[in-house]
Amino acid sequence: MIARLATAARLLLAVSFLLNGVNWWWKLMPFPTLGDAPSPHNPAFVQAMINTRFLFDGVKLVEVLAGAALATNLYVPLALAVAFPVSVGVWAVDLGLLGSSLRAQVMGWSVMLLNSFLLLAYFENYALLFKMRSAPGRYWQAGR
Repeated sequence: MIARLATAARLLLAVSFLLNGVNWWWKLMPFPTLGDAPSPHNPAFVQAMINTRFLFDGVKLVEVLAGAALATNLYVPLALAVAFPVSVGVWAVDLGLLGSSLRAQVMGWSVMLLNSFLLLAYFENYALLFKMRSAPGRYWQAGR
């Protein structure tokens, strides 16, 4: 049951990341994109991120790469770990700056909850990261 739920969540998050990431370069949805003129409706912080391009280009690239990895079921634990800071950022911006919008509330919470659920579903892959004391792997100890 959890495996099916995790697969559905993985694919849903993949579609969300791919659509939102690709939308930055090619307008597919009515969200701010690279080619849009500055909008008085955007919060100042969001408009500053759009104007500088650097942050949004990086975030959108992570969304596209993570979405592709999740959609193809390749490197899923890595994609989830790399995408989590993006999910936190999406959640914070959607909740804090765009909180009056129902779309922002739904998008912010859904991305955060899906990514968090998947990190827990794949926790076994991260277990060694929480080991208090460790040594270099066997590869390095073999003198290669």
